[in-house]
Amino acid sequence: MYLQKVSLLCLLMLMLYGVVADAKIVFSSTRDGVKGVYVMDDDGSNQTPLKKSEERGRWFPYPNCWSPDGQQIAFVDQFGKYLMHPDGTNIRELILPKAYIGRMSFSPDSQSLVFDMSVKIDNKGKHSVNVLHIETGEMKEIADVSATSCDWSPDGKLIVFSKPGVVGEDAGGTLWIMGADGHNPRKLLRPPIQGAFNAPRWSPDGKQIVYLYNQYVWEPRLGFGIALIYKAHRYLICDRNGDNIKQLRIPKDWHPLKIDWMDDGESVVFSAYVGIALDEPLPLRGQYPPSNIYKYHIQTGEITRLTDHPGMDDSLDWISDDVLPVSPKDKMQTQWGAIKKFLQSRSEAFQSLSQDMLFFLRNQR
Repeated sequence: MYLQKVSLLCLLMLMLYGVVADAKIVFSSTRDGVKGVYVMDDDGSNQTPLKKSEERGRWFPYPNCWSPDGQQIAFVDQFGKYLMHPDGTNIRELILPKAYIGRMSFSPDSQSLVFDMSVKIDNKGKHSVNVLHIETGEMKEIADVSATSCDWSPDGKLIVFSKPGVVGEDAGGTLWIMGADGHNPRKLLRPPIQGAFNAPRWSPDGKQIVYLYNQYVWEPRLGFGIALIYKAHRYLICDRNGDNIKQLRIPKDWHPLKIDWMDDGESVVFSAYVGIALDEPLPLRGQYPPSNIYKYHIQTGEITRLTDHPGMDDSLDWISDDVLPVSPKDKMQTQWGAIKKFLQSRSEAFQSLSQDMLFFLRNQR
């Protein structure tokens, strides 16, 4: 009986050997002057390029997002809009108009993408929010609004986005929200007196939104004329209705680029410049400090640096290991999340088997 149990435990361990899938972060990075899309484990290890520029200084991929099922990554560069597999293979172009396309966000079923688009018609700019059905290629304008950083809620019912301020109407840009079909667009937050709110992202449970607040003014400065002067950078979380705003304890002089949730809502991950002085004009091109990726644990306030190089990390998107596909050698593709659930459902049985195995081995000495 003991031998049977030990054999079963060993068999299960062999089945799981090499089937470890870590949560991942996909991000844009410029290293040694070469730009590309990278992926890494969410502890900062195994940083791997998926697609790199063939020419220095020209091709820049941005932004990146995982499909909720973990099967695809969407990215945009100056030449087109694409999907690819998580390992960087099977790159295919999305058929979209020749226009500026902002950050893309998948629908919860991974079948569609929402994004903001800007195009010139009769020398006038037209701004809109659009949804593309990936399989059919059908694109539909759902809202005639100026928007950036659209993000689809996990329940599929809402889209949150940043909306630039309008002179004479709002002092700065703020966050808006609308139905997934574009109905009832409305302000989620009152606009700030100085600067703008931007880069909103839904929490994995859809109950909160993390976003950035760049507090700035325009001031006359010698040698610059009127200069953009940053006063502070805030990293904020609010409820899905805009209430209960919480500021994260991240230094106000860390200049953020992008932000997302990680650890299933227990942490956030963000890219930022560290070393740009507040109350001063921005550095000239080529004089910026590096921008790297950091993790912030919400409960403890602990900050962990995930990347460390002299280049620039920008757009990023985290995905849980629950949905990532893993392909053990010589085995069929499976889902790590399903394996974890199986282990959890059999935890008592595994504990018993482990104890029996230890007892058996001790008695064989």
